[in-house]
Amino acid sequence: MVEEILTKLAEFQYPGIFLISLISNSIPFVGLPYLNFLFALSPFFSFEDLVVVSILSALGASIGKIFVYTIGAGMRLTLSEKTKENLMFFEKIFKKWGFFAIFLFAASPLPDDVLYIPLGIAKYRISYYFLAVFLGKLVITSYVLVFGRITSGVIKEIVGSNFLGLLLFFSLTLLISVLVIKIDWKKLFEKYYRP
Repeated sequence: MVEEILTKLAEFQYPGIFLISLISNSIPFVGLPYLNFLFALSPFFSFEDLVVVSILSALGASIGKIFVYTIGAGMRLTLSEKTKENLMFFEKIFKKWGFFAIFLFAASPLPDDVLYIPLGIAKYRISYYFLAVFLGKLVITSYVLVFGRITSGVIKEIVGSNFLGLLLFFSLTLLISVLVIKIDWKKLFEKYYRP
């Protein structure tokens, strides 16, 4: 039954994956678990299809993050001149390190909206922003899809049963989801990353 539901979801294929990624990344600070969805659907795609799925998901996620950026850009309009002058410091930092920081946040489970809204406020160049987000999202979606595909194959091989394998695979997906939600990524990043 679960396999049938996921097979039905996979029938929407490319437009569905694009839309789920777009919507999930358009809502600031309330990211829907689109990566969990990709992980769960990965066994139903061939390795060749995973390339297309990864590109479409990364594109949808990147377009969604433009909305988050525009929230920051809109906030800038409400700031006083003194505050805008103060932001020039951040603009200089973003010019030097922005692309790398955006890529790093996009390619990891770090809460990226905390960086993207200030980038909008600081008027970071949107073409660089989009490219860095796209490349980062391409990395994380590719990783999730390939890892999901390989994991499901290994589980199916060990368990031998499609139903039991699928049940174990979904349990693993749920466990990973809980870990991603419960881990304080900001604290972890601050502890191990010292510029």
